[in-house]
This record gives sequence, structure tokens and C-alpha cells, in this order.
Amino acid sequence: MLEKGFVPQKPFPDFKWKWACLQCTEGLNDPVVLLGVLFRMRKLEGHGLKYSSQEFANELIELSNDVSDSVGVDLARRTGERNLIRNSGQYWRAVGLIPPGDRSGEIRLTEFGRRVADREISQTEFSAITVQTFKLPNAQIQSTSECLQWESHSLVLYPLRTLLSVIYELHKQGEGFLTTEELTKIIIPLSGAHASIDDYVNFIRWYRAGEISISDWPNCCEAANDFRIAREFLLFLSNYGYVNLIEGRTREDEQYYFNSLIEAEIAEILNTPITDASLQSVLEQIRTTDIVSEVERKRIQGYRTSRPNQARFRNDVLTACQRCVITNVTMPEVLEAAHIKPFKYKGEDTVANGFAMRTDIHILFDSGHLRISEDGVVELSSRARMDYGATIPPRIVIPDFINRDFIRWRWDNYNGI
Repeated sequence: MLEKGFVPQKPFPDFKWKWACLQCTEGLNDPVVLLGVLFRMRKLEGHGLKYSSQEFANELIELSNDVSDSVGVDLARRTGERNLIRNSGQYWRAVGLIPPGDRSGEIRLTEFGRRVADREISQTEFSAITVQTFKLPNAQIQSTSECLQWESHSLVLYPLRTLLSVIYELHKQGEGFLTTEELTKIIIPLSGAHASIDDYVNFIRWYRAGEISISDWPNCCEAANDFRIAREFLLFLSNYGYVNLIEGRTREDEQYYFNSLIEAEIAEILNTPITDASLQSVLEQIRTTDIVSEVERKRIQGYRTSRPNQARFRNDVLTACQRCVITNVTMPEVLEAAHIKPFKYKGEDTVANGFAMRTDIHILFDSGHLRISEDGVVELSSRARMDYGATIPPRIVIPDFINRDFIRWRWDNYNGI
């Protein structure tokens, strides 16, 4: 346990945390962008096409148009020779979605990336795997010399897991949030000193109470983009629902609060020992428990109850369509209104953007385990197929009042909450 007067030192001059991109664009961290680009890679993979091709440019332009009203990132300009993957491919490499070391420029995915793109691995499973396996040093985002510096100081860190553990411990002590300032000025400097979770928590609480000064602590965010890149670790946890972001006056003041709605599931993720950090091994570990299904169920419930117009939306949708679009069930007690284009991404509260669905079908739809195409084709994830494959029709009739562009948007860009 480190003493209150301890002052960390950088283990080497350029010690810092690097997220999955050297030139950060926070919008890339949003699941609709990170996975939306992946879905489009999958469409083009296997045809000998390159990221600099016009075909890939067209896909990025379409995605950029789709998210222009909800995510602050312009992909339309990141095409051609100076394309998105050339400049920011570390994002997809670092989380295991495209192959490491491949500089051919040809569109290729890893087997893990294909399974995520094919919706065999849900968005919640993807995020849980990333929390468990993302490690520094990381050869996909750091040079060989940087990795050797980390290794020479016996530094190995799982930053997402560490941050989630710190916020969880603060939550248990009644202070369940972390600011970007505390990440960059306290946690990152301490991580170079092999700090424990208790050390991180102690120094944050001492700092909040005014019991210590960090004015003589090292600056681990010296370069112009270092602060923004470090912040992306917290943005990942926020984008995938582990913490809730409360914006401040500045980015340093932002508070990332522990999501107590899924406390038991987060605790189980953090308490699961990782004996083999391979993506497949961690996926198998996760699937032997109910962690993912409970996270999906509770987050969906929390999202719905937080929607102020949900009751009116349900009434309008069920008035327009009085039966489940998948099962034809008509009992109002078990029918709900499902947004096609999610409200988070500027989906409207109108009947044109709503399906009437039986409760369990709605959960499958919102969690990405059931998908509906513009033509009414119904697809199930491998997990959902085991229980629902014999009861779900392969095709449905889309009601005339539904806006099919909302269906296309979801099919192309969304993989569940």
C-alpha cells in the first residue's frame, strides 16, 4: 500500500496510455461507427478490394450520412488513399477485429471480427471481451521500442478493467465516479508505479478531500492529443454502458458514474479470473455464465424506463398495429412498442419508427439477437436460434406505415444496446 506522501515517477520519459488510435476521433469509439465500419468491411471482404477503393469509400459515405445527425464524426472525407483505416486502423486492430501487421491495404477481418460482423457475437459480448483483454503494452498501437520499455519495467496493464475496478470500488465507498482529470493526473501516473486498485482509490479520495497535492506529480499527457486519447478509455466504458457520463463545464470536469443498474454483472466480470486472455477463451468463459444476458436485459429495461415519451409512443404504435409483428400475439399485456431507429441516434417517437412486439421478442430485437430487413427477412443470432429457431418465421410482412429507411438504418448500422 502506497503512503499518502508518495510521489510517482515516470518509469521512462514518454510513459503514457495509448488508446486504439494515434490521431484520436472520439466519434470512432461509438458502437454505431466502430461496428458500423466493421459491418461494411464484411460486405466487401473476399473480393480483393482495398480500403482505398471507391467501393469502400461509398460505404463510408453512406455510413457518414446515416450518423450525421447523431454522431459527431465525418467519415465521408476519410476515403481514397488517405482513408480511414490507413489513418485510424489501430482502432480495429487493437480490439482484434482486423489482422495485426497486415499493411497490404486489402480489406480483411479476423475470425473474431467476422463473428462480430455477422452478429454471432453480440455487442455486449464484444464490449465485455474488450474490457477483459485490452492490454498495454499493445503492439498494435505502440512501437516495438515502446513495448520494450514497458516490458523492461515489468509493466502490464489492462486499462479498461482497471478503470472499471476503480470506479466500482469508489462506488462501494459512496463516491462512485471518476473524472477525466483524475484519470490523467492520478491514475495514469500511479500506473507506472505498479499501483494496486486500493492505491488508486486512496489517492483519488485524498485528492478530493484536499489532503494531498499533485502539483509535483509527473505529467503523462504532454503531447497535444494525449489527454483526448486517454479520455477514450472512459468513453469506451460509457459508450458500452458500464458507466454513465455526466458532462461538466470542461472535459476535465466530466464525471463517469458507475452503472449501478448492472452492478452484480460488472462485479462478476471483474471477479472472473482470466487464465487465458485469448478472445475465444474469454468468449467461452463469458458464455458459461448469465453475465451478458443479464446486462442486456437490465440495460434495455433501464433505457425504456428513462424515456419520457415511452407511454405515448407505445399507445400510438399499438393503436396502429395491434399485434406482435413477429408472433402475431394480440394480448396488450405482453405487447410493447420497439423503436426501429433507436432514440439515442435521433430515432423519432412516431408509428413510422415503431414495431409492436411481444416482450421477449422486443428484448431480442433491442439486444441485436433478432434483426429484420427492409424486405421482411428475419435473422436470429446463433444464441437466439437455439431457443427461438423453430418458432420465429423466416420472413414477415412489414406494415405499410413503417418507414423502411429506418429498418435499413438499423440493419446496416446497429447491433443492439
